[in-house]
Amino acid sequence: MTSETGNPRPEPSRHARGERQPSSVAGFTMVELMVTIALIVFLMSMLAVGTGSYLEKASIARTEALIARVSLVIDQFHSKVGGFPTDGLDGNDLITDQGSFLTGGAALTFTLSQPLILTRTKPNGEIRVIGEDPPMIQFRSDELSTASDGDETARQLLDAWGEPVHYDDVSKGDSGYSPQSDGESHLDWDDEVQVHSEDPRDVGEGTIGTGPQNTKEFDIWSHGSSGHSSEESYEDLISNWQGG
Repeated sequence: MTSETGNPRPEPSRHARGERQPSSVAGFTMVELMVTIALIVFLMSMLAVGTGSYLEKASIARTEALIARVSLVIDQFHSKVGGFPTDGLDGNDLITDQGSFLTGGAALTFTLSQPLILTRTKPNGEIRVIGEDPPMIQFRSDELSTASDGDETARQLLDAWGEPVHYDDVSKGDSGYSPQSDGESHLDWDDEVQVHSEDPRDVGEGTIGTGPQNTKEFDIWSHGSSGHSSEESYEDLISNWQGG
């Protein structure tokens, strides 16, 4: 088509004529978008798996370190007083001023958190107080849980998963062995919503045999990552008798 001036009249663009762009461009862009989204989802899933594995290893290491640290303090306690912290079992009740009965890990936590009264026994059998030392250890707030009744002195030691740690004074051998196969060994246990497995020492799972593991000393353990659940595995056990 020629204009009045004799110059060819320019053809209007497809956009001006209202024509659509070829669908191949839009289709290719959609494919790219779908591939990109799939790649992002894959990378995120791999990251989640890697992060979960890292966190699991970190929790195991943290709990192992906690048990090793507390075990060292227990040994120091023994060197000062000549005995291990009470477990509140074997007929030796440990009761707070507010009337809370403490056993296992809660009894251990209480004993190590109190000022240490130093005594000396005279030849006539009289026990004389000769001094007082500060508490053997100061636990972090995330390592303890407090009883729901508000008794601030009733606390129990927690592992990295927020589950209570077990403790048993077996310095008297079999006579001091107290299997802890139910929730009564923990503070604020609710059998209707919580699950407790058999004491690993009672069934020989994850142990060096049934019964006390450190005769004449003490046993301390965490049920690990699957602890206190219906899917608990003794393979997750973390204790002071493993790896020795």
